[in-house]
Amino acid sequence: MTSIDGRAAHIALVLHDFSGGGSERIAIRLAQRWAEAGRRITIVAGTEAGVARALADGLAVVEFRRALTRDIPDRLRFGHAAAGMVASLAPDVVVSPGNWHVPAFSAMRLAGMRLPVVAKISNPIRVAERGPPGQRLLNAWFARATRHYAALVAMSPALAAEAEAVLGRRVATVAEPNLSDDWTGAPPRTLASSATRTLVAAGRLMPQKDFGLAFETLAALGPEWRLDLLGDGRERGRLEARAAALGVADRVTFAGHVSSVAPYLARADALLCTSRYEGYPAVLIEALAAGVPVVTTPCSPAVPEILCHPSFGRVAAPTAAALSATVRAVAGTVPDSSASSALLLQHRIGHSAAAWLTLLDRVVADG
Repeated sequence: MTSIDGRAAHIALVLHDFSGGGSERIAIRLAQRWAEAGRRITIVAGTEAGVARALADGLAVVEFRRALTRDIPDRLRFGHAAAGMVASLAPDVVVSPGNWHVPAFSAMRLAGMRLPVVAKISNPIRVAERGPPGQRLLNAWFARATRHYAALVAMSPALAAEAEAVLGRRVATVAEPNLSDDWTGAPPRTLASSATRTLVAAGRLMPQKDFGLAFETLAALGPEWRLDLLGDGRERGRLEARAAALGVADRVTFAGHVSSVAPYLARADALLCTSRYEGYPAVLIEALAAGVPVVTTPCSPAVPEILCHPSFGRVAAPTAAALSATVRAVAGTVPDSSASSALLLQHRIGHSAAAWLTLLDRVVADG
């Protein structure tokens, strides 16, 4: 269907569920802004279950209404059903929140859905641990699965360049909406004089995030350090056991899902990211916006773009020895606020939402 006025007047956002993951939360936040801009938004969901459901209050949601796991067979089952659900809505354009939804969109395509799709590339396509044979297979699968998409969106120029090299097509760049529109600069920070030092780590509790390495780093740092771990997921039991085995359980707070990382960052000496791979690690942006330095593994091509000033933090090898030494080096420092403003202002949600709408309108106008 082509919009009468050539704009994306009706946008369908497809979500398997309302997981608390970053891709889902960001997609819902953008959808709320698109609705505020006068666009009709419909979320097509496999299930309304999930901690992020409250973020979609006020938006129209149509649900598959089946018990769904996050395994591949259920993702395909939902995708097959979603083709009919989307077709009945006849939106101008359909949005995918990230790579995890590619199987569902493949099933939608097989089931006959032919509406234009715009998809965010939420994780890097190249991941070193896959090895060359596995990477070649993934490259071919991803290129084939997304070749009919009207547009692909990366979260930074480095991620776009990586995707273009793999896929052989243009990839748009839109900054992630990690900050509110009223953000104008990092707040003044008074560094704690307490003998106890605090790290913050955040993300879904899953192998990709390698929070076991964060516990090893905490053990290497010594008893004056503690860690606030923000997030939940299927790895929680294993991680609790790992913390106990390393003797740091009494220095780790499993905060679970939190609505905002800001209160935790306000008392942090540094943010620690131990991920094996990331798309655009949004929590690094949130830390810099709060005036907190970052220590991270080289988990994403976007990391050098984020840590573009020496005061912002450092990248360390993914070992407890390297990470703990780097934490000690950056603790007690404050990112240069004048240097961070140019990077961070583009991450305000209004800026990102407007850029997305410009792209969606162009896709619809191009037919």
